[in-house]
Amino acid sequence: MTASDEKTTAKEAIGKAMLRLGEADERVVVVNADLSRSSCMDEFAERFPERCFNVGIAEQQMVSFAAGLATEGFIPFCFTFGPFLSMRAIEQIRTDACYGNLPVRFVGANAGYSAGVMGATHCALEDVGILCSISNTTLAEGADPWEAGRILEASLALDGPLYLRTNREAQGRVCKETDGFEFGRASVLRDGSDGAIIASGVVVEQALAAAERLSLETGAEVRVVNMPTIRPLDEQAVLDAAATGRVVVAQDANIRGGLGYQVAAVLAQAGVACKFKMLGAPDEFVPIATPAHLYHKNGYDADGLVHAMTELLG
Repeated sequence: MTASDEKTTAKEAIGKAMLRLGEADERVVVVNADLSRSSCMDEFAERFPERCFNVGIAEQQMVSFAAGLATEGFIPFCFTFGPFLSMRAIEQIRTDACYGNLPVRFVGANAGYSAGVMGATHCALEDVGILCSISNTTLAEGADPWEAGRILEASLALDGPLYLRTNREAQGRVCKETDGFEFGRASVLRDGSDGAIIASGVVVEQALAAAERLSLETGAEVRVVNMPTIRPLDEQAVLDAAATGRVVVAQDANIRGGLGYQVAAVLAQAGVACKFKMLGAPDEFVPIATPAHLYHKNGYDADGLVHAMTELLG
């Protein structure tokens, strides 16, 4: 399975999903930090003006305001850039939303290196490690824009807060249009018994391309596991992948505290040994460059994933 030629961005897919949510449930409200157009919420604001709030460039107030709405029975969806949510407003996320286990949905754009041309201040690399350490949080990211939309639709039935990280790039469809979504459940997009690549977000598409190349070039059949929920993690899917004997974990996030760390903890606590490689953004600030360059430089584009698995196969 490979990505389709049809392309869209996460914000465009989420904009359409939010319209469906707004029509389905009158409790759904949108709160943004002066990014209505950037988050594709303009149409939602036109359709449901009484349920759309712009607090200005004030992320901390946005979170506290949303928490207040949640205590009154609404389901607020907050939109801004991931680095500002996960760092500038982290006290409010922790204390106002997570402490009370309130149904606030945080959508953080610029995940990983997707805003690489904007520099370190606008790249959300540390958000995974930060949010995974806060009780009651559900943390997710879609393998493609359509899965990001499905995650938000599924969140109507989710207890407690959600943090959804999204990237800026246009992508093809990676998951099948008919695929469902369940929090805490991984999906195997390509089966194989010679090794496994566990990935999330934009890296899943690269993992599928790498597995196809490995099959053609080496004959090795490598499983591709899409892990859209980072917290809670699908531990059984991790253990099943480890049964192949070789696991590469890759995520567009700081390697410290990221998906690789979460997977490694599951394996260590289960006492499971396998050949293991962890890939992600190195623990350093972002040089200004295009996302494709940074993915390649740090070894988690298709070339890097092929190289990493080949080493384990060798």
